[in-house]
Amino acid sequence: MRGRKVEGAGKPKVIEVGGDGPLLVIHGGAGKRLHEMSAEQAREIDEALTRSLEAGYALLRDGASAQDAVVATIRVMEDAECFNCGRGAALTLDGTVELDSSIMLGDGSCGAACGLISARHPIDVACAVMERTPHVLFSEPTPAQLDDWGIEQVPNDYFVTERRARELAEFRERSAMGFDDSATRHGTVGAVARDAAGRIAAATSTGGITGQIPGRVGDSPIIGAGTYANQDGVAASCTGTGEKFVQESDYNVGLDAAILMNPQTWITTGHVGSFSDPLVDCKSCGSRERADKLIEASESGKGVNVDAMSFDEM
Repeated sequence: MRGRKVEGAGKPKVIEVGGDGPLLVIHGGAGKRLHEMSAEQAREIDEALTRSLEAGYALLRDGASAQDAVVATIRVMEDAECFNCGRGAALTLDGTVELDSSIMLGDGSCGAACGLISARHPIDVACAVMERTPHVLFSEPTPAQLDDWGIEQVPNDYFVTERRARELAEFRERSAMGFDDSATRHGTVGAVARDAAGRIAAATSTGGITGQIPGRVGDSPIIGAGTYANQDGVAASCTGTGEKFVQESDYNVGLDAAILMNPQTWITTGHVGSFSDPLVDCKSCGSRERADKLIEASESGKGVNVDAMSFDEM
């Protein structure tokens, strides 16, 4: 079945990809940048997204579950300094890193964590919450709790990079001069997948926003706001300004409306805000396509990177 674009009643733009079989869609974060990316930075991000996509889709190709695929994808991005998650995450006003993550499966199983300061792979903590507790969300689990779950831990300064330290310094300087750079805070990564058995999953990981007050939590670890999956059928990982996802209920209303319009298997990403580059990277076929080629790429290539894609272009 040929894919088509469908707009719900709210802000999200939903893409029905149709078909069946393994499918993986990833994003590396929404948000305009205060400074234009250099060619070197663009290559770094492109290469990291390639590794992430290949890690997840290799599992799907071998028959692994959608859950395994999104987790593998996110873990690669959490180790790449160019993304706002794990190492290289945005810094709080205090110069520390606080990480959030979540995962949801089509059967309703879900887990999330916020305020993580030592978990090398925050997505592993979300999975532990889902698989090893009767709860949905943990705030600041203790080191002992993380050890009990088998989570690899590192010092908080492991996450801090020179690039993020410079960004925080600039944020402080511009804030002191009265500039509001809230629209230029780039972050959050995500992945949604469908496996050979038709099961779907969504996962999201973030370091929040540069200069956030310590303790701030956005939409990413909130099931139904930052991450959502329903076997009837949608899988969504959101990126943008977290407060907007929580405050603007018409986002979720629009998503629900889109599902009700045609309850088939959908793979989606959504955001409030805009990406900075109207390009879609179809990794499996090794070419860069304009955003209007996303649907064809998703059907033929099975793996699609939607980082830097503007929904306004679709």
